[in-house]
Amino acid sequence: MMAKLQTDFEKLEKSMTQLKKMLALPTDHEGRREAVIQCFEFVVELNWKLFKHILAEKDVIANTPRDVFKEAFAIGWIDNEEMWIRMIKDRNLSSHTYNEDLANEILGRIPTYTPMIEKTFETLKRIAEK
Repeated sequence: MMAKLQTDFEKLEKSMTQLKKMLALPTDHEGRREAVIQCFEFVVELNWKLFKHILAEKDVIANTPRDVFKEAFAIGWIDNEEMWIRMIKDRNLSSHTYNEDLANEILGRIPTYTPMIEKTFETLKRIAEK
């Protein structure tokens, strides 16, 4: 595995661990919502960039998150393109606007995303090792 990909995997794994830690905090913990959302933003950003780098290794060019996930779905690396697109939308919304109701909605969806994020991480590790 290329050093760049190894670094990408390490960053993503650390971010995923941090996201799980923040999700495990009591729901009434001050700052939990913001911490979970920020960790989620990092995880989604690192995920799409890792996909992009692995695709480039396979001579597939995809420059936007949407294109990356469309390619990954077409190849069979992910099985739920719509949920990844939804994660990108949530990441964009949480990064570029602040609305308490919206933040709470996104916070409520993040636990439904994490099992797929973890499954995809393992899939990408297997793909990158080939």
